[in-house]
Amino acid sequence: MSLAATLIALKARLGARPFQKALKDPVAAQHRLLRAILERNKDTEYGRAYQFGSIRSLGDYQGNVPVISYEDIRARIDRMTHGEANILTAEQPILFAQTSGTTGDPKYIPVTPTCRKGGGTTVWLHYARTDHPKMFDGKIITIVSPAVEGHTPCGIPFGSTSGMVVRELPGIVQSAYAVPYEVYEVEDYDAKYYTLLRFGLAENITMLGTANPSSVVKLAEMADRLADTLIRDIRDGTLSRDFEIKPELRSKLEPRLRADPARAAQLEQMRSLRGGRLLPADYWPDMAFIGCWKGGTVSAYLDQFPTWYDPDGKGMPPVRDMGYLASEARMSIPVSDHGAGGVLSIHLNVYELVPAEDIDTRPDDPDSWSFLDIGGVEVGKEYYVFITTTGGLYRYDMNDVIEVVDMYQGAPVVEFRRKGRGMTNLTGEKLSVNQLIKAVGSAAKETGLSAPHFKAEPDGDNSRYVFKVEFDEVPPEETARQFLKTVDETISGLNIEWKGKRGSGRLRGPVLQVMKPGWYDRGKQKLVAEGRRLFQAKTILLDSKATYHPEPDETAMEVAPGESHQ
Repeated sequence: MSLAATLIALKARLGARPFQKALKDPVAAQHRLLRAILERNKDTEYGRAYQFGSIRSLGDYQGNVPVISYEDIRARIDRMTHGEANILTAEQPILFAQTSGTTGDPKYIPVTPTCRKGGGTTVWLHYARTDHPKMFDGKIITIVSPAVEGHTPCGIPFGSTSGMVVRELPGIVQSAYAVPYEVYEVEDYDAKYYTLLRFGLAENITMLGTANPSSVVKLAEMADRLADTLIRDIRDGTLSRDFEIKPELRSKLEPRLRADPARAAQLEQMRSLRGGRLLPADYWPDMAFIGCWKGGTVSAYLDQFPTWYDPDGKGMPPVRDMGYLASEARMSIPVSDHGAGGVLSIHLNVYELVPAEDIDTRPDDPDSWSFLDIGGVEVGKEYYVFITTTGGLYRYDMNDVIEVVDMYQGAPVVEFRRKGRGMTNLTGEKLSVNQLIKAVGSAAKETGLSAPHFKAEPDGDNSRYVFKVEFDEVPPEETARQFLKTVDETISGLNIEWKGKRGSGRLRGPVLQVMKPGWYDRGKQKLVAEGRRLFQAKTILLDSKATYHPEPDETAMEVAPGESHQ
């Protein structure tokens, strides 16, 4: 193992100690963490407003501090982005993690020095390496977003926390990675993936890590499709000019490439033996470990892995879930390859969990919800998640539904199940009902159509959305196609996550189903016939489940704009 790999393993082992200490008594560890957060921030504006200094227990905390969404603290965070200090945290943020809000305004999640020191990914690496010691024998490929995508008015950067971690790795540690950080700053998705492959195919990769398994499949598909160009670049030491890469990035990347005729010849031979196919099973034969999401709606991509990594049936590289992650926090740490569950990161955040049926059946009555600590949950039940972090989020409603699937040394093992009220999430796009309403309204205005009734259904099997719309009259096909195109583009303008997933191809182009006149009324009548009262037969505009329900008898026409709206 190289010096760089040894240092990564050492840092991971040391970083896992706080998590392991917390596991000795998870409930007590949660109470200690809450007290530490409140003590550190008791003299902030928020801490004074909600009497952090007088809180002695979780019950006190729940009695003093309200449950919040991002919109409840947006004004305070806006002031933080303008440089005001001591608002939510005593620490000054070093980064704001940017993510999509429920409207067109993005969210800026404060990242403090204490957040960065939490090391959730480091703990994940420790447990992965313990089970798979060969994962650091070769080079590592990870896929992250840029650390810095812009700056707030006071000059603090906003961007990706994972990108920040990679960018700030010491030089000796970065040498364990096959891909220079600058690759992640390439804006065009095809160019970025191609450049990843240009560096990666020249190396012996033994670990591949990225949240979305669709990225793993896309890398393999692109390498096979562009094998001629990749092999030529590796032979000549070049980076193809077929891809759009800013000159300032090219000037940093190209000097790091070298001509490797021997490796190019190996790749040609591999391809020849496969009848013209170039597969990762051949060019990365020592792959010891893959990290990516395994739960929720991504199983279709996982099912494709053996085609690329085990075409001969000799055995797939082990795959471990990356954990329950969001811009707000890392919330679980998988400690085995089994399933998609991860242990709640009890050393990083304080958790309150509400039984899903409480909120699903009484969404407008929070006083009736049962807020449980981690000691009060049951295996096999679903819960909504509320977190308190070291970055200034207090009793923050994630609007996520998780299931407790097991216990690990007294701590819950959880799997993400779905977004909660008014949101869906197939590939990380986090579409809200507000965005859907705005997009349909914009499309109706642009095309001159009237769309009084509509519904969006995620199609998890095909990684896309189906928009069901009943117009006053069935429109011409070309007009319907323009309507769909405008809906897609409007959502992209409102939702940076949707735009990113569509641009990368992880979220495929949506489909518009023009429903027959009277579709909406017939649906209401059906619900009433099934025993629902008329006032209970509410229209669901955005289905939170990832299952598309075909209605061929009600569909007048179906159109799609193609795989890319750009």
